Amino acid sequence: MVDLPDGEREERVRRSRIVRKEGRATVEKQIDTLSDIDEKAIQIFRGNLVLSGILVSAFSIVVDSDPMPSELLTIYIQTGGFLLFLGTVIAAITYTSTTEQIGISAPDVSEILNQDYDYQYIEEGLAEQYGEYIEHNYAKNAANALLLNLTLTATVGAITYLFIGVLDLYSGFSITPEVHLVVLGFFVVFWKFAGMYKVLPEWYHETEPLSRLLAWLKRPVSRLLHDEET
Repeated sequence: MVDLPDGEREERVRRSRIVRKEGRATVEKQIDTLSDIDEKAIQIFRGNLVLSGILVSAFSIVVDSDPMPSELLTIYIQTGGFLLFLGTVIAAITYTSTTEQIGISAPDVSEILNQDYDYQYIEEGLAEQYGEYIEHNYAKNAANALLLNLTLTATVGAITYLFIGVLDLYSGFSITPEVHLVVLGFFVVFWKFAGMYKVLPEWYHETEPLSRLLAWLKRPVSRLLHDEET
């Protein structure tokens, strides 16, 4: 490391210390946000399981009384059941996919303690590491926020279609297919208030899914070409 005048050295240490503290505070906020998303996802997951259990029990009772209850499986009931299953799966993915960065690793601690590093170097290194943690957690927050919105969309859609299906069966009048347009309009409004139009571009910018997909597809091709050359 280049020797610096004492005044400049102290200034760099002071700035690094400020950045490290602010970085740590930001990481803690990001972890709180991820934990909040996880908590909401697991609550939706449990609620969907309860609703699924109720539907299965009700269907079993109907089957016992009528071996061929095909008239009950309307397009609305089927769509609601599919969306309920989809929402449950996405909620589970949201809860299990969290991989946040919370601080320096054990090897980093050992290296700092066992090596004769200058204090300025340590402060600047820690500040840079917190920048990497913030970038990683921000991308994970964007991905989990999108998954949570998709979970809510699927769950709300399931409840909506199941409600429509019950009305279609027991209200005494037939519900026309145009109701799908009403549901679609409801989703447009729901996505607006849920912030989906902001979450989706942010997720795409932070995770670059297309580039990751192309890189993933190139791996087996590159491996195959390498095997042919050898």
